Amino acid sequence: MGINQNSDQSVQSVSVQSNEGVSMNTVDFKIALQQHYANFVQLTGKGGYTDFRKHVEASMKAAVKPMCSRSAMSPSGDGTWRDQVKAQFKGRGRQWIWVAKESVQFTIDRLSGEGFDTVDYERWIANQDNAWVRFAGPRVVEGVAMGAFELRLDGSKVDCPKMLHYIPVDELDEENLNRMSGTPHSLGLEVDAPVAQEEVAMTPVVETEIPDQVAMTGSNETFEAESEEEYVDVMDVMDDCEDIDDDLFGEF
Repeated sequence: MGINQNSDQSVQSVSVQSNEGVSMNTVDFKIALQQHYANFVQLTGKGGYTDFRKHVEASMKAAVKPMCSRSAMSPSGDGTWRDQVKAQFKGRGRQWIWVAKESVQFTIDRLSGEGFDTVDYERWIANQDNAWVRFAGPRVVEGVAMGAFELRLDGSKVDCPKMLHYIPVDELDEENLNRMSGTPHSLGLEVDAPVAQEEVAMTPVVETEIPDQVAMTGSNETFEAESEEEYVDVMDVMDDCEDIDDDLFGEF
């Protein structure tokens, strides 16, 4: 076991030195593979196809498989950026962000050209200073690491996985993000602007003075208007009658 491990390490060392600077076009790759096979035979004494294939598979498992597990390798070779972007938007209420309306206009025009109805979304954001998007996941677009965000044209409660707006990862630093305090629905953003109601002119009420005398229809006579009855104390009237004789009923 120890001899095989040492031979594999020797073959890999020779291969790395021999293949340094080799481009990955078809001819150069074949030549590099043949040179690697020749080194393998020289160091191990094994020239069988199966032996070499097992050696190559073991080398690939050790050197290549860990790179393949990072399904998102950036051009710089850093395979962790996808996890970093996902972590940045992980958690309840962290997916929605504000973005400048000018930045999404190109995406709106593109989606409209593809047949999507953007009228409602454009009307909603017209009432605000910024537009809003929801994080969908990391993507690579034309070799550039991007964050993909949904433009939910049918409302924030409806998933729109094909309606994507892209933002370069280097523009997604936390200090540059303008996070929303809630969803567009909960913030009441997905509503039309209130329609101005015309003021209805009110007819002024004209007070009419009721005359003391009211003319009766079909008669030349006029009658006094009914007035409230004045309160009169009977005892006061009795005191005013000086002609009453205190002895008038004295005999009885």
